[in-house]
Amino acid sequence: MRENKKYRTDVELYCIYEINGLNLDRFINTVRKRGIDLYDVKKYSNKRMRLAVKFSLSQNFFAIAEELCYNIKKVGERGRARPLFSLLSSFGLVIGAAIFIAVAILANDIVFDVCYSGTGKIYHREVDKYLESKGVKEYSKFSDIDLMRLEDGILASNDRLSFVSCKKKGNRLMIELVLSTEKVKALDGNVYQMVSDAAGEVESVKVYRGTAVVKVGDTVKVGDLLVDGFMTVKDQTVKTNVLASVTLIVDQTEEYVLSGDDQEEKAELFALSEHFEKEIISSQVEKFQTNEGYLYRVTLKYRRALCVG
Repeated sequence: MRENKKYRTDVELYCIYEINGLNLDRFINTVRKRGIDLYDVKKYSNKRMRLAVKFSLSQNFFAIAEELCYNIKKVGERGRARPLFSLLSSFGLVIGAAIFIAVAILANDIVFDVCYSGTGKIYHREVDKYLESKGVKEYSKFSDIDLMRLEDGILASNDRLSFVSCKKKGNRLMIELVLSTEKVKALDGNVYQMVSDAAGEVESVKVYRGTAVVKVGDTVKVGDLLVDGFMTVKDQTVKTNVLASVTLIVDQTEEYVLSGDDQEEKAELFALSEHFEKEIISSQVEKFQTNEGYLYRVTLKYRRALCVG
């Protein structure tokens, strides 16, 4: 038997076959005499072996094996050209996958719907008109929309709103509108500090003039400074009036003593009715048994919008 050859390091592709039958040495010698080199021949028993053949000679090899009445089965490929072979073998699948990915990416950039939430959504028609004036409508591209600038524009266009948030959620443009609970003051440019009138967690900070001294996620108390009236320009600190908006998430707790031990919904309704004018985000009810009955503690989380300028 001639020397068993190993795989070459070039880009040749090899097909691996499993051979079953008697007198395997006879089979090997016959194939080699017909000009087909065999590579990495491995005998597992007197009747079973595996070997590799160059892809370009695989049809000839297969014909010889059938002629000699040996059972032959292809079990794989090897060689540096294998990835290319696999790619070409599934070319249609690759093209289909590429088209699907391209369509998905393009579709993800399309606005299919505009959805409103918050206490200010009663003004959605006015906001719709503003969006239309800015070219933002159904089937617009998200990549063409500056969401932060859009928030500022909507807020500036309606003095009955105190907070606006624009976010992309899938193919929907989600716009949250919060009504102003206080009479809007004209901007007089005489405010040099913004301080908090509530205790809570900072949700958003927008500063047009001045310098923020808090950031999103900070916890503040009543009277804490939020935005200070100075700016740094070319390493020089200069005094300026403050023009800014900050939103806080505030906890409001109410307690009610009720006779029943299953009055959570009733207690929650009481609390919501007392604070109906607020933008309630969530509510949680705790129950404690007392001598007088059951104490229900309702914790409401609501959004508080502060604006100065």
